[in-house]
Amino acid sequence: MNSRQILRMHLVAAALTGFSLTVAPVSVNTFFDPVASWQASAAFAKGARTQEMPSVAPSFSGETSSDNGAKGKSRAETASRVDPAAVGRATMMLNVKPPALQGNAVRDGTAGSADNKPVLEGNVMRETAPDDAFAAAGIAQTDAVQKRPKPARVEEDVYRGWLGKTHPQFSLKLQSQDPIEVVEIKGQWDKADHTLKKLGIPHTTIGSGQLNSIGLARTKVLVVNCAGTLDRNALQGIRDFVVRGGYLLTTDWALDNMLRQTFPGFVEWNKGKSKGNVVDAHVVLPEREFFGGTVSNASWKLDEESQTIRVLKPDVVKVLAVSRDLAPLDPDRQGILAVAFSFGKGKVLHMVGHFDNNSLPIFPNRLPDPAPVIGIGLRQALAANFVVAGLQRGR
Repeated sequence: MNSRQILRMHLVAAALTGFSLTVAPVSVNTFFDPVASWQASAAFAKGARTQEMPSVAPSFSGETSSDNGAKGKSRAETASRVDPAAVGRATMMLNVKPPALQGNAVRDGTAGSADNKPVLEGNVMRETAPDDAFAAAGIAQTDAVQKRPKPARVEEDVYRGWLGKTHPQFSLKLQSQDPIEVVEIKGQWDKADHTLKKLGIPHTTIGSGQLNSIGLARTKVLVVNCAGTLDRNALQGIRDFVVRGGYLLTTDWALDNMLRQTFPGFVEWNKGKSKGNVVDAHVVLPEREFFGGTVSNASWKLDEESQTIRVLKPDVVKVLAVSRDLAPLDPDRQGILAVAFSFGKGKVLHMVGHFDNNSLPIFPNRLPDPAPVIGIGLRQALAANFVVAGLQRGR
């Protein structure tokens, strides 16, 4: 049993056996770590580049990807990590030497060991994007986070109010949307359907073993919750889905369990682990598709042992948000919170942390990291924007 499982068992047991509703908020806050001090010495360079893979990409077998991939029965989802050999790593695995800084954080002339790698600077975005870039993307300028926010009870109407304000035309058509257009694969830790319901977005939730049988022919957005344990046939089907134009959202442990194997050579887990606390978050790529209707600085709830990201293809992978507090726990000193990349005709978004509130199940509306101005979590708004973009694509 890993530390994430042990921690959650103790939390739930404590809440159920001795804590009343009036003291529970205090007990949850005691698990937040003090904000890490951080000295910085480098900044982002300009000009993150994007590049699409061919519309038809090699499959795991080396053959051309086709609709839905190979058929077959799925292995039952378990709490253990997936052995890469068991799911069959793609034969197209690239031998890529990680750069010293990742994604659009690459700095000219930077190289060397972990000891002399420069780290991100607190206000890095001031050197890479002017204030009007945020305004043009519909992002409100907020001050850098200096202390932990107060957790808040955030009701459904706040989520739907934010969605209606930022995507008014989309919100008007939600009632007529086919639920199969958004498919969520159940996870052991993240529960994206909770947030999707609060937003009022129709969706279909399936088990990991149902993906091969249900198919994704009519699906536009696929959400793979942490821990993302899927078999090889499912991974091939997901790869084909993105190649055809689908939008894929993955969270937390899905990075190592399925994302690096489905799209080898793009991103990977660099063996760094977070603490289960709230960290600062800073938007470093102000693009409307991801951050429209959000803020430039907020907080971001991480789970126990969330996996830190290493970018292997910096000319393709976009670094979207970073954290000063997470950087000291990251072997690459990047503190990356979210990345995105194009593949074939589709796109992939991966977030460190969860789409759900990430609170104890007995407090489903408790949000540890409400963002200023918007009220919901920045990570939740980012994921919601991505879902909306996927649903509106081609309309």
